[in-house]
This record gives sequence, structure tokens and C-alpha cells, in this order.
Amino acid sequence: MRASTSIRIDSEAKAITIEVLKQYGLSLSDGINLFCKQVALTHSIPFELKVPKERMKIALEELEAKKGEKFKNIEDLKRDLLS
Repeated sequence: MRASTSIRIDSEAKAITIEVLKQYGLSLSDGINLFCKQVALTHSIPFELKVPKERMKIALEELEAKKGEKFKNIEDLKRDLLS
């Protein structure tokens, strides 16, 4: 038996998800059904959820505000990431 539902999805995430699922021969509806079946089967979220570290939260806020630090080259970026 099938049930119809309506969900709200971030438009960019939706577009990327559709493209990824196409590579597996799945539609967005198939992907959502697969997710729901895994939740029902395992009684849990079928992937690891991580809470971002404080530094990551700050970086994401800067990115959203378009105030992130800019680097002249990849080496400077790597150095900052490892600090």
C-alpha cells in the first residue's frame, strides 16, 4: 500500500540528491522510501549523526555571512585547517 505525503526540502539539496540518486537508478521518491524503510527496519536513523565542533559551527556561520577567511593558496588553507 502506498501513501502520499508532502515534504519541504532545501532546493539545492534536492537538486544534488536527485543527481546522486540517478547514478543509482533511483528517483527522489525511491530514495525517500529507502530512507523510511531503513528507519522502520532499524528503529534508528540509518547513518551517523554528528554535532559539529565549535570551530566548525563558527566556520559555517562565517560562510553563511560571507565573512569567511580567504587564502592565497592551498598550503595556507591546509596550515589553517591543521592549526
